[in-house]
Amino acid sequence: MYTFGESMTSSVTLSLRAALLCAIIVCVAGCKKTPEVAVIKVVRGNVEATVSSVNSGTVRAEQVAELAFGSVGRVRELNVKLGDLVKKGQILAQVENDDLESRLDSAKEDLDRALTLRRSSAMSQSGVSQAHAAYDGATIAYEKSLIKAPYDGVVAELNLEVGQLSQITAINPQAPIRIVDLVPRYVRAEIDEVDLSKVQIGLPARVKILAVRREPFKATVRKVVPFVSNIREQDRTSEIELSLESEGILLPAGASADVEIITATKENVLTLSSRALLGRGGNRYAYRLDRAILTKVPVRIGIFGYTVSEVISGLSEGDETALPSDKVELVDGMRVKPIR
Repeated sequence: MYTFGESMTSSVTLSLRAALLCAIIVCVAGCKKTPEVAVIKVVRGNVEATVSSVNSGTVRAEQVAELAFGSVGRVRELNVKLGDLVKKGQILAQVENDDLESRLDSAKEDLDRALTLRRSSAMSQSGVSQAHAAYDGATIAYEKSLIKAPYDGVVAELNLEVGQLSQITAINPQAPIRIVDLVPRYVRAEIDEVDLSKVQIGLPARVKILAVRREPFKATVRKVVPFVSNIREQDRTSEIELSLESEGILLPAGASADVEIITATKENVLTLSSRALLGRGGNRYAYRLDRAILTKVPVRIGIFGYTVSEVISGLSEGDETALPSDKVELVDGMRVKPIR
């Protein structure tokens, strides 16, 4: 038999349970928010197809000279520092060569005397020839004690000190002096073998050299090597070279260079962000936004670029399409909250 107090307690408990259940239902319903999706429009613009190097290319000099002495001796003079600009014929360093210099001076005097005597017929031609040979031999021996700049350039490497003993070896682990020229640089890079047929001599390109600046330099393809390297079997590549418009800047040889070759361009065509185009090959599609509902539509594309691509059919100018993200999986018929 229940008392009045027990009946009241039971009613209150049921009411609380009902209120809690309603609160849970409201909370669950509120937690299922409409997902937010970034959208972008189909617009008219310019589009370009590009081929990028598979890894960073390298800025190269047309001429690089590794210079060393041709005779054994202790370094007496070092006339340059790392980074110095030098002129063709400038003496960069020399070993102790007083004996060779004396021999050259003596041979020069002998040759002058022989030429004088020859003019007065007091010496035969063979005597003059012998004096010439002696002078030439002394000159060669003296020149071997010097390091001269073969052309105008910059000292790019210096592994020499005054007092150091110069040795003559078949292989120098380090060049005593390395000179690079001052003419405009070029870039050598590698492209994937699948892109070899797309790249031709004369195509324009952009080259970014971060050692100099973030803005790219204009370039032109000057050589395409018709050979595929299989040293890395999973990464077969072909070499290309590009001439650079350096804008008067002496670019540092050896710097890394990111290469992007423009293989085709179109102007004033329908374009869409390449991120909004899903699928592969001829099975491309996008999610068009129709009154907050996503509709999956097949899209035929022309030029496919890294940032934007040409739309041939499937979408119209002004259509809004969803951009995929890691947070939301796009599904046909999904209701979304567009973020413009």
